[in-house]
Amino acid sequence: MGRRKRSADEPLGILYIDKPAGPTSAEVCDFVRWVLRTRSVGHCGTLDPGATGLLVCCVGPATKLVSLLTDDDKTYRGRFVLGSSTTTADAAGEVTAQAELDDATWARAPEVLAGLLGTHELSPPAFSAVRIDGERAHAKARRGEQFEVPKRPMTVLSVADVELVARGEIAATLRVSKGSFIRSLAVELGARLGVPAHLGGLHRVASGACSLAHPRAISGFDVTPMSPRPDGKPRHRVRVAGVADDRDAQAQALREALNDPIDVLRIPVVDVPQGAQGDDLVRRVGHGQAISADHPVLRDHTPTGTLAVRAGSGLVLCRFEPADDGPVLRVERTLRPLAFDSPTSP
Repeated sequence: MGRRKRSADEPLGILYIDKPAGPTSAEVCDFVRWVLRTRSVGHCGTLDPGATGLLVCCVGPATKLVSLLTDDDKTYRGRFVLGSSTTTADAAGEVTAQAELDDATWARAPEVLAGLLGTHELSPPAFSAVRIDGERAHAKARRGEQFEVPKRPMTVLSVADVELVARGEIAATLRVSKGSFIRSLAVELGARLGVPAHLGGLHRVASGACSLAHPRAISGFDVTPMSPRPDGKPRHRVRVAGVADDRDAQAQALREALNDPIDVLRIPVVDVPQGAQGDDLVRRVGHGQAISADHPVLRDHTPTGTLAVRAGSGLVLCRFEPADDGPVLRVERTLRPLAFDSPTSP
């Protein structure tokens, strides 16, 4: 079977979705996939079902950017509960330990939380999507298996807006590196204070350059529980709130919210002019050839780093690399082949 040919009107872009509590990140992607009639949808960092906030979804050819955007730092508003621990290290689990929170420990909590700044070797929660021997850890944990989750470096890049929500509950905004689990940091906070602790709530506000503050971020979803899956896992029906509950209307809402990948990546853009020089560059890019930084179309661009090349409906990401005769531009990712004559039919 040959590779599926993409149609000219297939959506291409990135969605900033304010995920509600309940659905999994995969269920939100399934909703986007169904509504936009495309098989190509991928998210750039999982949120647990009970967590809310920014889920970055790449649509269509933009799925080629998932690996780039997943590596971005993430910013969360977390609420930490001191005095009790749970099986899942968050509010969804069963309580495993409790302890009184004395005045001295409570008084130290803001300082200790702020002191999480830096890199720590911590174990991800047993109930997580980390793979152990080729299987998701949460699947092993649900079966009651005993296993160890290897520690990994988790870096807290900033701690801001520390707030005492109520006695035993403290909140803060944390910017963390890829692969960091806020639940693990909650457990570490408790360990440093000498009391059990867990994550009471989590809301992701930003991922790299992507933010819920963006004017096209989609907030407000209707979530309807459905009959469980055969394995007993919950299922949810997701729809954009305030929009007619039919596929076309929902699709229009998502299409209007799509962001240009170039805006998300924040990289320089080369708009290839039509003419002999532009045709030459488009031909070379199409053949995967290295292009000298002295090419007339590139001369106004600093020959370093990554840039986007656009021609017609085409979009290609390229990178300058050193060579014996000077820097050259090489293709990294082709989102759509460069072409001045945009196709008019699928």
